[in-house]
Amino acid sequence: MRAFVTAALALAVLTGCATDAPEPAAPSATGAGQEAKWKMERLKADCMKQKGFKYTPFVMSGPKETEAQKKMAAGDYAAAKEVRTKYGYRIFSQFVYPDDSASGALADEEQVLDPNPGVRMNETQFNAYKTAEGACMVKAFKAVLNKDVKDRIDVFKKHFDLKKQLTARRLDGDAELVSLAATFGDCLKDKGYAITSLKPNDLASRGEKAMLAQVGKIGKEQGKSWPDLTAEQARPYLATEVKDALDDLECGKEFYARYSPMSTAVDQEVEAQLPL
Repeated sequence: MRAFVTAALALAVLTGCATDAPEPAAPSATGAGQEAKWKMERLKADCMKQKGFKYTPFVMSGPKETEAQKKMAAGDYAAAKEVRTKYGYRIFSQFVYPDDSASGALADEEQVLDPNPGVRMNETQFNAYKTAEGACMVKAFKAVLNKDVKDRIDVFKKHFDLKKQLTARRLDGDAELVSLAATFGDCLKDKGYAITSLKPNDLASRGEKAMLAQVGKIGKEQGKSWPDLTAEQARPYLATEVKDALDDLECGKEFYARYSPMSTAVDQEVEAQLPL
């Protein structure tokens, strides 16, 4: 099953808490974040050469954003309605539209394979290669970003920790967003949705988390972290998701006009400082 794992699951995948989930795609990085990635990859290649290994600089690109998604990220209501009407929160849509990257799925044309060695090596060679690669990655992070990291998992942890800090300060700490969130939450309660937190970021992620929980439940029933669902099996779940997403948008129309661009700015800053 081809699917894009949301940021909320990426760390769990890398740390082994969701071993059956698909590999996380890299977030879309532009500007400083993308430039830093390529600088680190070139330094990594030089470092690997010095250790006797051939390494080709490689940066995986995530699913491309549509124009509607870009406008949605900037707080545009019409674009958000267009996206949510078809894809909901982009959870069950991955199963219904597996060849459409706008659904959140990692479509075939975007699955660019890492050109570097993997299964072609025997176990001893592979272990030596990965040890060298890890050391070179640590060296590249220090040289380009002046960041001390231990390994790839540490990069993910630091990335999520930084995002958590900036989110708490800039989003959950924004007085206007807090006020808008209270109205937003009351509207959702009136529509019958369970609201456990009125913090802006918690409220904004409520629907997506609910759908991910449903995916997790189905996966557990199948004995997997990420389930196997056909498009037809997933459609009823997507219909529920779309209704939730549209109710959420209507209740949070004014909220998202402010929250979305601020959240996007946080994501861009985190990616520039600690690119995944």
